[in-house]
Amino acid sequence: MNHRVLVIGSTDEGALPVSYARAFERLGMEVVRFDSERALLQASRFAGNRILRRAMRSSLWNAVNREAIKVAERIRPALIFAVKCSFLHPETIRHIRKSVGVPFVNHYPDHPYIGIRWDPREASALRRDLIEVMRQYSMVFMWEPSLVERLRRDGVEAKYLPFAVDPEISRPLDVGEGLHCDRCNLDHDVTFIATYTRYRCAEVAAIREHTVAIWGNNWPRQWRTLSGQHRVHAPVWGSACGDIHARAPVSLNVLNAENLGGPNMRTFEVPGSGGVMLARYSKAQDEFFPENEAAVYYRSPAELDDKIELILRDPELRARIRKNGSRLAAAQTYDVRAAQVLRDCGLQIPSSSGPSVVRRGSVTT
Repeated sequence: MNHRVLVIGSTDEGALPVSYARAFERLGMEVVRFDSERALLQASRFAGNRILRRAMRSSLWNAVNREAIKVAERIRPALIFAVKCSFLHPETIRHIRKSVGVPFVNHYPDHPYIGIRWDPREASALRRDLIEVMRQYSMVFMWEPSLVERLRRDGVEAKYLPFAVDPEISRPLDVGEGLHCDRCNLDHDVTFIATYTRYRCAEVAAIREHTVAIWGNNWPRQWRTLSGQHRVHAPVWGSACGDIHARAPVSLNVLNAENLGGPNMRTFEVPGSGGVMLARYSKAQDEFFPENEAAVYYRSPAELDDKIELILRDPELRARIRKNGSRLAAAQTYDVRAAQVLRDCGLQIPSSSGPSVVRRGSVTT
């Protein structure tokens, strides 16, 4: 029986396609990875330049679409699992579905209705015909229930699939509390791991009585001096994020406006690492990690300093949140999500699934 899954998306450390690829493998599937980011870079010698890459987007996308068709027809998997993959054209998806004859699904981790934004630091749909593209998939998995309903009204076969924990990245560590930064030569109490957006910046800027250590790209220049109240460090990925969450007394989780009150990836990554999550309140997050038992929530930026102080002065609260958060997160893994994908696509989980080693493959242009 064919248990091969073709996963299309970035293979960078900490990327969502990598977490799903590992989950499918742990379930006993044979995973072949098509690194779409590498394919884009290899499509032209100028693709490494961000400005030229934007100008050449049409031709680069066409090249990667042709390669995706060749890979799918050569691999002949039982399932094609794309993560975001805004470069895929509707005719490419139709061709692959007809040619290969297997479920071709997409897990879209962003908001599909936000349109095209010209600020490269902000989330963007990247294409104007995205909903038409989504109609071509066998199924589109979406992280937020109201978006599922909206997509269904627009003719997309959509299903709810929240984010989860990758146990190879986010797992409780046997370390003492306290995050010492060699670069600053200071202990950091309040941490935030995220790329800049205007919304996140405004929210974090509301913290005035505590120092915030930030790891990520594109934050304000004045915050990069490591001498002010907001101290920006170089980006970190993968297990390095889990180590910060595990050690820090407070790990921030600012929901962007596009999150619509739904959980984001940090909702699971912070508790999954045994961290103490301080997040903007949403019903969806509270359902996964109840307030003051597995996370702490604030309702407005004006509350942030008081909530931080509450957490810092109460070690019993921190210990309870770490324990309960990691326990609840352990049941929300990408193995569980990958098994749901297989079931929803009418595929069986191999009876030999488990910790045994399975075959892996990768495809590049």
